[in-house]
Amino acid sequence: MNLRFELLGPVQVRRNGRPVPLGSPKQRALLTTLLLEPNRVVSIDRLVMAVWDEEPPRSAVANLRTYVNRLRDTLGEGDRLTARTPGYVLTVHSGELDVTEFADALRQGRQALSAGRPEAALRHLSAALARWRGAPAEDVPRSAALGPRLDALAEQRCLALEAQAEARLMLGEHAEAVPELRETVAAHPTRERLWGSLMLALYRTGDSAAALSAYGQARTFLAEELGVEPGPELAELHRSVLNRDPALQAVPLFPVPDPSHPAPPPEAGQKAGPKAASAPVAGPRGSTSLVGRDPELNELLAAIAASPPRPVAVHGPAGVGKSALALHAVRTAAPAFPGGVFHVDLRALPRPGAYETLTRLLGLLGLADGQIAADLDDAVLQFGTATAERRVLVLLDNVTDEGQVRPLIGACPDCLFVITSRMVLAALDDVDHLPLAPLTDDAAYELLVRLCRRDRVDPEQVRRVARLCDNLPLALRIAGKRLAVRREWTLAAFADMLADEEHRLDLLTCGDLSVRSALDLDYQALRQCGGLADGSALALFHRLGERGMADCGSATAAGLLGCDRRTAWAALGRLADLRLMKSIAPDHYRMNDLTRLYAMEIARTAGKHESENSAAFI
Repeated sequence: MNLRFELLGPVQVRRNGRPVPLGSPKQRALLTTLLLEPNRVVSIDRLVMAVWDEEPPRSAVANLRTYVNRLRDTLGEGDRLTARTPGYVLTVHSGELDVTEFADALRQGRQALSAGRPEAALRHLSAALARWRGAPAEDVPRSAALGPRLDALAEQRCLALEAQAEARLMLGEHAEAVPELRETVAAHPTRERLWGSLMLALYRTGDSAAALSAYGQARTFLAEELGVEPGPELAELHRSVLNRDPALQAVPLFPVPDPSHPAPPPEAGQKAGPKAASAPVAGPRGSTSLVGRDPELNELLAAIAASPPRPVAVHGPAGVGKSALALHAVRTAAPAFPGGVFHVDLRALPRPGAYETLTRLLGLLGLADGQIAADLDDAVLQFGTATAERRVLVLLDNVTDEGQVRPLIGACPDCLFVITSRMVLAALDDVDHLPLAPLTDDAAYELLVRLCRRDRVDPEQVRRVARLCDNLPLALRIAGKRLAVRREWTLAAFADMLADEEHRLDLLTCGDLSVRSALDLDYQALRQCGGLADGSALALFHRLGERGMADCGSATAAGLLGCDRRTAWAALGRLADLRLMKSIAPDHYRMNDLTRLYAMEIARTAGKHESENSAAFI
């Protein structure tokens, strides 16, 4: 008979995969106390103190024996819970208790972190934290004896969260870490180390104002709730942010090889030589990040390894997983670039131009602000000099137009550039272009199953949710996170909620992750352009949204716009350039369902504004 015990959330026992009833709160408190010391004798006196917070009744020992007998019946194995002087012992086998699995994964993660292997540390720590479903034994009354034991478990969870944040910062996952750290500090606002990690992540993404604001929030909370000032470490970090201390930049650290994932040997003719320092490269969050991307990953790795090297640009619609693919590929290829591996997310820069990108790169190379040339051409020369005769790999993430990267490409012959963008950067010369499409049905299914962390899933409903997410990794990731947290939602119920078009985009929002926000970046880019084709494309997007239409050709577009076919073709092409539509056949364009719903929202908002403006004139 298979038994599974879970304390990291509401207390649960599963027999052969099915939950079993655990009885009254006092009976659950008894079980919790025994599970906190598995395979060890717990005295009757200690059990009584844990079960009865107030003065125990005279019948406490007799009642305790009753609870023990009921638990034996519940477990279905009489030898699991046995009497042994001076109390009782609950036998728990390997792999049956989530607390033990969490502790083992936490220990391995902290050991890997101490050994300088942040990727392995993140893998273990993420596995440890995945076992939590809520507060420890949250449905059990806290007695004076039991409460401190459960508080100690909660403290271990906080230590795991702090270590996880440290590992992610070591890997350079600064932008990715910010939304999760915001949620974490909101849940644990007294943990100064978490506040410090949030400040550092914000600062390294170029948002020093937000880093200072985070310190202000931490200081206010500590003063109001605890009556104390921030500790010396947090205060020192605050001073360093104010002074823009260069030491706050990512510490030069070539990724330490993970023994379980050995690096590939150097290419033929390549000298092994000592590895130069490089900025940490953000890596994939885990095995779920690149489900179904093996062909694209192999193609990108082959392009990176090609000789002579050529820049390679990954392009695709919002939420398709361009950054995750590029980050994984760059990290895999890192050992072949002893001169350094650098990652710049242009979306995190206050002004994402070519000069700002160069400034960030030169800062990663160790130049202080005062040493960086004030002119773009001079800064390009500085970067070329700094990387001369070094084999360097640079990832430029979230590029929006060719002008942001053209000055760098070609000016640094010893650098290989990997670029991600939504548009095809067709105006760049001598660049390999790699398109990225939504996941296949099978890959979307596998990704969603991994993310939602369900012991049992309904395959039909999983595929239904994936279809409603258009197989987009961003939407699937949000859906998986929501299902992992909201355990009371069945997959069928969540699919029914997503099927309601009016609320689908609301459901596909989780913290700072939002399908609506991702699509809004493309729409705002369209609004800010002023050409004739852009104006026609914007009007066509509104017309399609008003009618809820997904498919359109030039004849239909001309009718909607009241224009000639040539203007209609240009408008459709512009929407395709911005990935708001896709060409699926000659003169046949289509929006995916999520974009169609966004267009309908935009059309309603635009119509409302027009009505309000008309009313103002009346």
